[in-house]
Amino acid sequence: MLIVISIMFLIFSIPIDIYFLGYAYGAFSDETGEERAIRWLFYTFVTLAYYTNNAINFFMYFASGRKFRDAFLNTFFCVEPSKRAVTSSSSGTAVTGTQSMAMTAVTQ
Repeated sequence: MLIVISIMFLIFSIPIDIYFLGYAYGAFSDETGEERAIRWLFYTFVTLAYYTNNAINFFMYFASGRKFRDAFLNTFFCVEPSKRAVTSSSSGTAVTGTQSMAMTAVTQ
């Protein structure tokens, strides 16, 4: 998933980098009114793409990262991270990872 996030970052942020490089090297110095309008349209598009990347990153991290999701829910909704490790005990009942550690300490 990290590779997908990195590729999306490149796709959404390279256009604005190209725009700023062109602006820094004077590519827009001798433009007509129509060219200026096209440049501003392009600037608006690449800025929107750049902000879209930032908005999408949050949802991708939330969907893919268990630690990120648990930390977010704990921070904003005071929800403790769920116990996902489920193992079976010797009696055949399902226990969580925390209970499993406690049962191991008791039986030893």
